[in-house]
Amino acid sequence: MNLAQNLTQHIADPENIIIIDGATVNAAWAATNTAYLASNVLPNPTVPTYYVVDLSLISNQFSVLSQWLTNHVANISFIDSYSFILLGHELDNTDYKTQINTAIGQSEFYGIDGASLTKMVGDFDETFYPNYVQVVTDTNGIPKQLDLITNYSNENLCFSIPFFQALLHAMDGAMENLEEVKFYFTKVTNTNDKSTVAFKVVYENLEGFYDFSGGHGFDILNNQKSKAAAIK
Repeated sequence: MNLAQNLTQHIADPENIIIIDGATVNAAWAATNTAYLASNVLPNPTVPTYYVVDLSLISNQFSVLSQWLTNHVANISFIDSYSFILLGHELDNTDYKTQINTAIGQSEFYGIDGASLTKMVGDFDETFYPNYVQVVTDTNGIPKQLDLITNYSNENLCFSIPFFQALLHAMDGAMENLEEVKFYFTKVTNTNDKSTVAFKVVYENLEGFYDFSGGHGFDILNNQKSKAAAIK
């Protein structure tokens, strides 16, 4: 049950949603955060009571959004939030997908398997905000390595750890076969000749295309995306 339904009629865009476990917060928390709540109803929540938070109502500044997420790590129902986190990063533009596939065919990418990526993090299943993976590029903007950021503060070309958790949990069987999950990080360029980074992930017959979290160039690939979606 969404405990915010009597507090607001606001409907959040799915890509901006994060779910708070109602059992971990009290009335004082609800009063403090009422302005950020939405009345969306989850079809199959894993927690009996919850609050739907629309991150886009909190701020348009990455630092504020990241701090809010960090402050509420213990209250977030990540299992219920994963699908919304993925929505903030899905890349469905055919041109960008073609660019990624072309770069892979030309060996202009940085590749890593799921086992190696998760080992970068340490306790992958229990590591959340403000931990991010940053893509490092060469002078031509082509990805060359990944670094772990343990205290995100608006760095560019970053993906949150909860995002990778969401992605791997969404690919049935991937968490049990991480060595077989392949990530291909590439450069992509928009119609204004501005470049950034995106990636393709492949596991068995599944594949997906995603853009990055956070940073000053968050809207290069989709200027309709909110910072709330990108920060997750």
